[in-house]
Amino acid sequence: MTNFTTVKLYIYDISFGLASAYGSTLLGKQIDGVWHTGVGVYGKEYLYGSSGISYTTPEEIHRQGLAPKPKTLDLGQTKKTVSEIQSWIVEKSCSSFRGHQYDLLDWNCNNFSDEFTKYLLNSTNSLIPEEILELPRFVKTTPLGRMLLSFLNKDPISAAQQTGNNNNFADSSIHMVQSNATNNMKFDNIPVRHCILPVLDKMKPRINLIEPMCKRTLSSDEKEFLNDINQLFRPDATYSPMLTRQHLMFLISLMVNSIEDESGQKIILEILQLLSEYEYIIKILSDIEGQESPIELLKTLNDQPEQIQIEFLRWFSSIAATSNGRTMLINIQDEIAPVFTESIHNEISTSKAKYEIIVVLHNLLCINTDIRLSFMNSISIGSAMVQYMSTPVSIHEADTFLAVFVALADAEKDLYGIAKAMEFSPDYYSSIVACQPLIEKINTNFQAV
Repeated sequence: MTNFTTVKLYIYDISFGLASAYGSTLLGKQIDGVWHTGVGVYGKEYLYGSSGISYTTPEEIHRQGLAPKPKTLDLGQTKKTVSEIQSWIVEKSCSSFRGHQYDLLDWNCNNFSDEFTKYLLNSTNSLIPEEILELPRFVKTTPLGRMLLSFLNKDPISAAQQTGNNNNFADSSIHMVQSNATNNMKFDNIPVRHCILPVLDKMKPRINLIEPMCKRTLSSDEKEFLNDINQLFRPDATYSPMLTRQHLMFLISLMVNSIEDESGQKIILEILQLLSEYEYIIKILSDIEGQESPIELLKTLNDQPEQIQIEFLRWFSSIAATSNGRTMLINIQDEIAPVFTESIHNEISTSKAKYEIIVVLHNLLCINTDIRLSFMNSISIGSAMVQYMSTPVSIHEADTFLAVFVALADAEKDLYGIAKAMEFSPDYYSSIVACQPLIEKINTNFQAV
């Protein structure tokens, strides 16, 4: 007899085996599939696509010929009731998983499955296989990656939803979750945001330059650590290493204690940015404590040269672009917020460094709109931003600044009143098309203050 309290993950290879056959040629790395997922619980499979959240009988999109038969993983038993699950689904269909927010690479069914399974099983860590969550970011940073996905841009879940909406399903139609709540959403009528990530060639992370820059001789074990990291990025790798805490501690220790040259420190920070694409790496980073933990290093930010500040913040932007990374940063927000507030206020901090702080906040708060800072942290950072933006920022950066301000102010409405009292005028940016929906939202809230 089927146990309907079991949470199942249905994993579909929407490339129908093509990624496994040709991915190595196109991407320089073997991949086993282009994965889309659905979550099964209480006899239904929940999916997310370009029409929003939907549900159907398990494996329906396979029966309709839109995807191959899925692999199925049992993730555990949920104690959530049907009523609790329905309430969560409806709430998410009105907020962070609306149809217009869907993006094949940046915010797709796998992100939904990740959030849903964490809710069902009361987990703060991702339960989705890492290769599924990491693939989009790997593809985006690979020259031919988007070419591989161009013919897959109509994913089967979205296709199934549209077919269901047209009432063409033969037996078990796909059911759309109706989104009734339309007011007070964090980014109503504003185009979906995408993570802003550093542009790096992951095929050339320059790991071979690290050893000559060290002011001490590396041990054989340390050289092996570097080789493991190098293998992770090489298209012709002879093995696929799983990095450990020792690998990461070694890299950070080299940067802090053994490499004095700024260019060498920059190389290590770039490697850390690339490594932070992997969810399991984030889990390791979040467990590091002491003077070489990411947060303790962040506290020295204002003491560093500009370029090191920028690369360090880009590392945090990469962390904030992952599910586990957002959890990690929210957990230490009380330590991060004072550093960011001080840096934005600091007249010595350059505009480039301040922009990178805003990018970290953007990736943290503007992608998954359910994530928010505490009241005091929102007010302190938001007020600093308003004061800084009183002198107009670069037109190339304005959209990101305004998006972060809206994310903070929508979470804590008092910030709109503070900004109005400080005579902040977003209309300076009205000539920038991308800023216009954000300006309209800010002015609407100003009128309500």
